[in-house]
Amino acid sequence: MLTVAQFWEWFKENNIAYTFLDSVEHEAKEKLLDDFLEQLHGYCDKLYFEIGGDPGDNTELIITAAGNTDYFNKAEELIAEAPEIDRWVFIALKPPIPGHFKSEWGGLRLNTEEMWFLPLSKANSTDLGFRICLKNHDLIKNDKDLMPLLYMMLDTILGERSAALDIKHVGIGLQPDDPKEKGMHPILDLPAYIMSHKSRS
Repeated sequence: MLTVAQFWEWFKENNIAYTFLDSVEHEAKEKLLDDFLEQLHGYCDKLYFEIGGDPGDNTELIITAAGNTDYFNKAEELIAEAPEIDRWVFIALKPPIPGHFKSEWGGLRLNTEEMWFLPLSKANSTDLGFRICLKNHDLIKNDKDLMPLLYMMLDTILGERSAALDIKHVGIGLQPDDPKEKGMHPILDLPAYIMSHKSRS
């Protein structure tokens, strides 16, 4: 097992290669990613990572527990001890990403512009539940990839921590012709709704 210090010592010695990850050939890139995962799993085999960022900007390293709350603290402990390295930003757990997007999983494709949610919890309840309403619900409701895709999208909308800790139940239903009239909200309003609900309960 690696200590936090040993992991960051390895990263300090190798970070330049990961700064230019998108510029290397496929095989070399796969080798770098495999090496990184091996080192990370030497510290904790329940953690994973994402490396990215806009060209010309800082490179982001996100350490994720893939929604497993039992290992959130391991991700946070690792990032808390991250050294300062020029042109790198280190983040514990996947943050929310604002704005509309489309996602695919298997043969499914969902667009946040066409998704609404209906709160299922009472105003003073601490256990939040939602029904996510889709236009084509009847056509895809039995698809095995639907729930994994939906949870992946909630991860993006809410961030890993909120998606894992703030929602106790998620259902899926058919979107009516006028969802607003039926008390529904656009899916991207979910973070603000959760924040407001937590402040009241």
